[in-house]
Amino acid sequence: MNPATLYDYLSHARLDLMATLRAVPDDVLRSPLLRGERFHSILDLLVHTAEVEDGWIHGDFQGLPMVQDRFPDIGAGAAGPGTTLSLDAIAAYWQAVEADTRAYLHALTDADLERTVTLDDWPEGHRQFMLSGLVWHVLLHEVRHTAQIAALLRTQGVKPPQLDLLFFLPALETGRAAAFVNPPPEDP
Repeated sequence: MNPATLYDYLSHARLDLMATLRAVPDDVLRSPLLRGERFHSILDLLVHTAEVEDGWIHGDFQGLPMVQDRFPDIGAGAAGPGTTLSLDAIAAYWQAVEADTRAYLHALTDADLERTVTLDDWPEGHRQFMLSGLVWHVLLHEVRHTAQIAALLRTQGVKPPQLDLLFFLPALETGRAAAFVNPPPEDP
């Protein structure tokens, strides 16, 4: 599977996750369910995941301004721990990031994926990587945080959507809707 195809899956899974999150009370989305310095809530994890994708894909890989520059609330720090952003604001930001990411990934060639990316702001020994490895890092980063969000939803008595790749494969392989359809989210 190539990165663009995996990203198509992530985009579909993200739509299902967002549909579930829209049915969850705001106080659950903002609840400080995680200890630590950086991420406390489901909304914190959502913003972080979108910002990481934005930073790597646009900044590090392409040398472009981040999409968040078009979203003043994101860039103004409202996205930090205990974010004040609404789910709709986060979703709008991520949709803009997704549109640019999708175009970038679908245009990548094998030669592009073999190029070396130098990260000047990383420690010695972690500055040069093949683009292919960094792209997979970004995609798997989202998988990891999506799993955290699904687990956090379960701790709050909310059934997360079915996010396994297996259920998306028929649509990805044929380009048509799969026979399996996630059930609508249950009311919490």
